[in-house]
Amino acid sequence: VELKMFSLEDTKPWHAIGVAGLAQIVPAPLFSVIEFQEFLIRFARSEQVDVVIPNIDRATVALAKAAPALRAARVLPLSCSVEVCEGMVDKQRADEIFRSLGLHVPCGTHFPLLAKPRAGASSRGIVKIRDDEELEFWRRRNRTDEFILQPFVEGTEYSLDAYVDGSGRTLGIVSRVRVIVAEGEVMVTRTQHHSDSIAMVERLLSWGRWHGPLTVQVIDDGQATWLLECNPRFGSGVTCSIEAGVNAPEWILRERLGMPLPETAVEWRDGLCMTRSRKDHFLW
Repeated sequence: VELKMFSLEDTKPWHAIGVAGLAQIVPAPLFSVIEFQEFLIRFARSEQVDVVIPNIDRATVALAKAAPALRAARVLPLSCSVEVCEGMVDKQRADEIFRSLGLHVPCGTHFPLLAKPRAGASSRGIVKIRDDEELEFWRRRNRTDEFILQPFVEGTEYSLDAYVDGSGRTLGIVSRVRVIVAEGEVMVTRTQHHSDSIAMVERLLSWGRWHGPLTVQVIDDGQATWLLECNPRFGSGVTCSIEAGVNAPEWILRERLGMPLPETAVEWRDGLCMTRSRKDHFLW
């Protein structure tokens, strides 16, 4: 199968994916405006696009809204329902959904607290608040309705990568320890079975209509496992889970080509470690 990839980006220069030669950069409207959906549908038709994959939270919502028109144009959108995408991108709404499913989430008002932007990503804008004085200082300078406040939980962080096919079957769930994290992105990670968090993902997938990749974040404090968030898209460390056996790239191609997918969830082993380094590019 020959691949030609496009990346829909804003008009700022020096996008890393373009510099690396991985895809052709296509300037497009912002994901949050209605014009983006119209642009995406026109572009997919004109370029005979086969598959559309979202890679940031706002893109999941935009793609979910455009999905019916894309399917009518014989394009495969790797998209959950609008309900799922909008629910997961808003951390307050996601917290309500997790609670309705009986999932264990951080709750209470004891310090220290974390103030998380409801529409935040990659740990940007998160503030740790240690006492009442800091809380009052923070409240005077922020719109509290744009944040969710949760108790700060310390422990071992896990990411879980899963893939759901178009019929709603879960083809695999891999849990991995986040060993080293920089600016919200994992730099070193290791596969390790964690039954409590895998069970959480399975219960979450019983709600709503899921399709494609998803990444879930949890923390195990030694006494309980706490569900933090879910993103219905690929996470930055998913390459480790792909190497371990959740072969999402192959499954995407098979699904688009109408070829068979695994009949049972894949098995995988503990102890696969992924470490990464940055690469510099120079141009005039």
